[in-house]
Amino acid sequence: MSSGMTLFSEMDLSDELGTRQSRISSAVDAIPKEQFLISSDSELIKYIKADLTVDPLVLDEQAATVIETETKVDISGDPNRIFRSFNEGAYYVPGTCIDVDIPFSGEEWIFSCRTNPWFSAYPHGTVSLKSLRVSITLPHDVDRVKFKEDYDREMKLIRRYIANSSTQVSEYNESLPGLIQQAIKSRRERLNKHGNIAALLDIPLATKPGAPSITPIRVEMRRPPTLPVPPKGGVKPEPGISDETFEHILQFIRHQGRTFETTPKTYAKHDEEDLRNIIMAQLNGHFKGDAGAEVFRKQGKTDLRIEAENRAAFVSECKVWTGPASLTGAMDQLLDYLTWRDSKAALVMFNMRNKNLSRIVDSVPNTLMNHTLFVQVIGCDEIGEWRIRMRSREDEGRRVIVHVFVFDLYHDPDT
Repeated sequence: MSSGMTLFSEMDLSDELGTRQSRISSAVDAIPKEQFLISSDSELIKYIKADLTVDPLVLDEQAATVIETETKVDISGDPNRIFRSFNEGAYYVPGTCIDVDIPFSGEEWIFSCRTNPWFSAYPHGTVSLKSLRVSITLPHDVDRVKFKEDYDREMKLIRRYIANSSTQVSEYNESLPGLIQQAIKSRRERLNKHGNIAALLDIPLATKPGAPSITPIRVEMRRPPTLPVPPKGGVKPEPGISDETFEHILQFIRHQGRTFETTPKTYAKHDEEDLRNIIMAQLNGHFKGDAGAEVFRKQGKTDLRIEAENRAAFVSECKVWTGPASLTGAMDQLLDYLTWRDSKAALVMFNMRNKNLSRIVDSVPNTLMNHTLFVQVIGCDEIGEWRIRMRSREDEGRRVIVHVFVFDLYHDPDT
């Protein structure tokens, strides 16, 4: 027979998981406002999910150990025995206790919870210090094979309950991102309604009459799991460009860069400053600033930008690829220019000297991720393009989205 507490028989697992779900809104609202405002939805989701995720029970039966001790066994309730007792109650005979200690991982409290479905029989055991003890005690005159039969029966029941609990826990964990997203959306709507921050951040850019329409590119966003610290100056409205405008700008750069690639012999004779000026002219043919003037301006030899209130809301740097170090150097020049919230930049690399473009393409991701200010990779489906999130060197609370292009302008001089 087995001994120990009755497992999986007290609280209802569905109720316990539901209680944890009810904490989501308060967990979102408990994040300080400034930290909440500078954190992306995915950062917030991963941060809160880490606290509310439930680890399912997993037994490590391969690491089980056995302890065998002599004991006394009460046989008064055994209907298969006939004995004479002068007193009512327990009747003890010599016996053996086998304690099997099985390490486990996961949430210990799940051993106390009824699962859905549950069974008419419950297993028994003792839970302590990440170990489940299953004890089988039998009289000395019982065939030792009975120990294995009782143990196997008990373990079969325990495994069934653990499997059912794991299914419920998995469904709960999978529901967290969606529920947290709803709570985040609700809080952002409240903050925007009262502060109208989003409207203050955008520089209005009007498409010039007659400019062709462009369908924004669909981009899947994936963000890091930890929350950034607020910027040193605190959270305040700063100029920025909208996601839609950013995608329009990238579409025009992409179109012009691919034009370069179709006739590399024509464009490869230009240096990076000339190529930048060609791109800038195309962009200013489609966008205008508040006063109708050109909104894209050059500063230095190779970058162009949109500026407002003494800060740049968009910067594009154009460089000739001379190796991974040239990509790292160009990235360094971008990161101090932009405003704190959803700042956006484009980094355009021209390959003019390398016949084997695939080597360049293969080296770009690692070069970007090895940068000291790298935060995360953001999804991008375009070939020869990458999108990442970086942090500012001067203020780790600032985040910058950088879209990287590599355009191939190499041509064989002998052709």
